[in-house]
Amino acid sequence: MAKILLLSSNITRDPYPVYPLGMAMIAHDLLSRGHEVIEWDYLAEGESLQGLTDLVRAQEPDVIGISIRNIDNCSYNNTVSYAPFYQDIIRVLRLCTESPIVLGGAGYSLFPEILLEKLGGDYGIAGEGEVVFSHLAEELAAGRRPVTRILRNETPLTGGETAAAGRNPGYAEYYIRHGGMMNIQTKRGCPLRCAYCSYPALEGRVYRYRPASVVADEIQLLIDKYHADYYFIADSVFNDPSGHYLEIIEEIVRRGIQIPWMAYFKPDRFRLQDIELMKRSGLKAVEWGTDCSTDITLKGMGKHFSWSDVEESNRLFSSAGISCAHFIIFGGPEETEQTVEEGLSNIDRLNDCVVFASTGVRVIPGTPIHRRAVMEGMVTSADDLIEPFFYFSRDVAASFLDQAIRRSFGSRIDRVYPFEKDADKVRAFHNLGYKGPIWDMLLGKGINLERRRKRVQ
Repeated sequence: MAKILLLSSNITRDPYPVYPLGMAMIAHDLLSRGHEVIEWDYLAEGESLQGLTDLVRAQEPDVIGISIRNIDNCSYNNTVSYAPFYQDIIRVLRLCTESPIVLGGAGYSLFPEILLEKLGGDYGIAGEGEVVFSHLAEELAAGRRPVTRILRNETPLTGGETAAAGRNPGYAEYYIRHGGMMNIQTKRGCPLRCAYCSYPALEGRVYRYRPASVVADEIQLLIDKYHADYYFIADSVFNDPSGHYLEIIEEIVRRGIQIPWMAYFKPDRFRLQDIELMKRSGLKAVEWGTDCSTDITLKGMGKHFSWSDVEESNRLFSSAGISCAHFIIFGGPEETEQTVEEGLSNIDRLNDCVVFASTGVRVIPGTPIHRRAVMEGMVTSADDLIEPFFYFSRDVAASFLDQAIRRSFGSRIDRVYPFEKDADKVRAFHNLGYKGPIWDMLLGKGINLERRRKRVQ
């Protein structure tokens, strides 16, 4: 058995700090196999690399696993690359230990070969880390160095094998205090083919559903043990075509769990009774994966719904008192000056919701937008894309997009462009103890005011 240090290196605070769920799942798997596990989270530990150095010298772990969640902030208007920071972490670790360093996490898994060399890790795990990390750690702790440096779990876990992982109590308290929500997965995988999205590359194209009873057990655990009073379902899309999400909702209602929650949803044709059931379960806010604002650009982005679906979904949920936010990326495939004007007109008809707009599509290797960018000669298949590259339709200029969005959104408080413009305000509200996504306050919702927590003051 090995003594393993798991390190969450995430430095992203926007729109709010997110509990390192991947690290929790790996820690749970390692502990269940008899390893000793030490967790260390950069944000929750006060962003101190000196603290990390002191910990490593004191604990002398056999293996160090670093979770890399994001490579950059995916913002064309204010691009920030995180790779230099990850290099600093590994440089600091190399000065105080000779223990092997294993890279993993969602961000790493999108660029495994390049990041292993660029950052200077010893090994990498691309994709799910359960099972395979435990085997690698046993080999390394025994002094055996596998020849293959990048490993993959060739047999993904089934939904039933994804356990209800516990959380680090101290870190849970930190994230509840600063972000207001705990997060949970109800399934892995995504069969959708949205042009830019990396979920299928990370989790596969087949949904692997966790049993509704296990999901409800984990929600109850978050409430009882970690005092969560708001949670976020972190699936790529919560509403799946088979209706498994409704089984989860029914289980939540049956158990009488009523704390607020939110999730990513895909616009669709919803039944009123299903929306009512979700409201009874505590659904307070929906972040719609709308992405585009015309039927032409929705098709270009690989979306399988229409703009009329967007309007109808927004109408039904907002009428039920559920806060709605739509995220729109301008400049993607099939975008022209005409679709921009049509899209802004469509957005203007969306009532009682917040709309966030951005420009340019961050190109990730292996995605449909990557293949299109290569085909159109914007990048080559040999470009590593570690430095962010954004796809823009050749039929519209970035400057036109910027001016058109600013003109349309104007002084409306419920229209946000660019994404990051209100980040400081969101952090300030969370630091005061307000809960939830905060953007719902732009709609005049009062729930956050009611849920202000005294214990964080």
